[in-house]
Amino acid sequence: MTSATARNESEDGTRLRAVAGPRAALLRPAAARYGGGRYQESESGNPSRLLPFTELVYGLTDRQELTFEIAGLSVDHEYGINDAVVGTKFVFLKETEKRPGIAGSFELKLPTGDESRGLGSGEFDYDLRLRTQKTWSWFTAIGNVGYTFVTDPEFGGVTQSAENVWLLTFGQEWQVAKRTKLLSELYFVSREEPGEPNRLAANIGFKHKLLDNLAVHAAIGKSIREGNRGGPDLRVYAGLKWEFDAPWRSAGQ
Repeated sequence: MTSATARNESEDGTRLRAVAGPRAALLRPAAARYGGGRYQESESGNPSRLLPFTELVYGLTDRQELTFEIAGLSVDHEYGINDAVVGTKFVFLKETEKRPGIAGSFELKLPTGDESRGLGSGEFDYDLRLRTQKTWSWFTAIGNVGYTFVTDPEFGGVTQSAENVWLLTFGQEWQVAKRTKLLSELYFVSREEPGEPNRLAANIGFKHKLLDNLAVHAAIGKSIREGNRGGPDLRVYAGLKWEFDAPWRSAGQ
């Protein structure tokens, strides 16, 4: 496995999140914990699994939150911890009846995965993202524009060329029942390896509240380019979301 391939397999679980998975556009009420798993087949048919996937979210205020996420990665008969991600998100403009909410986020990918076993890139990457969200009655539109500064990795002592990555997503949520939402997402990811195809793919899924603070969510998706160019051939995600009040919020009630 090349260093670039190792990076692609491990980072897909952090850079790309289905709408049904752990990454809303704007702030959550206070704090949350996500757990789940993801299966994916690349354009070449190479399978990878993120299991378990865990994301912890803490709301510092009603405008800013901190995040930490990490997962176990299984790829090419290897299993171990992949690259972890820490980040923060800040709401610049809160959503109202007349305007969308706008937020910005910064994420730092840490080289916690074993590069020699294909479980990480061995480098730090930096992601900036602009997020927006607007709800009209039973329908919500979610948009993201992101740019990742990719550090050129080394493999076998040789520096590999890597390009910085653009990410564009447009997601939709439909409130079809009191506790259930249907979801869809179209996303574009520019190539990271010179000469490789860009990715254009879609996901569909659902969210369902089991309890007031516990929800199940799942999504399935694939490339929508001819011949699945850019991948993935298949992408499946399922998980649970548990929300709880942060101490500062509980004290203020």
